[in-house]
Amino acid sequence: MRLPTQRIRIVAGTPIEVGKYRLLPSVLVSTVEGGDGKSSVFQSAKIRPISFVEQGSDGARWLEIPNRTADALSVMTAVGLGVAVVSLTIIVLVRLVRG
Repeated sequence: MRLPTQRIRIVAGTPIEVGKYRLLPSVLVSTVEGGDGKSSVFQSAKIRPISFVEQGSDGARWLEIPNRTADALSVMTAVGLGVAVVSLTIIVLVRLVRG
């Protein structure tokens, strides 16, 4: 059995015509595959929109789509780890003081 392989790529979507504008979306595709050389034992794919290009008569501009969920989860994880470290420090200090 070989180690899982991961591929990350950006894929352009189908252009969307909206009035005088043309929107070109792009997505981030992350795939993970594992198994032996003949067949895959498991496969996982995650797709997330990341940006789009707006093309109009005045030119083109690139607009990013922020990932607010990942940002919020990262902050919550950091706060949780901070609370755990402070709690552990207080427990150790109380045991040292009591002897």
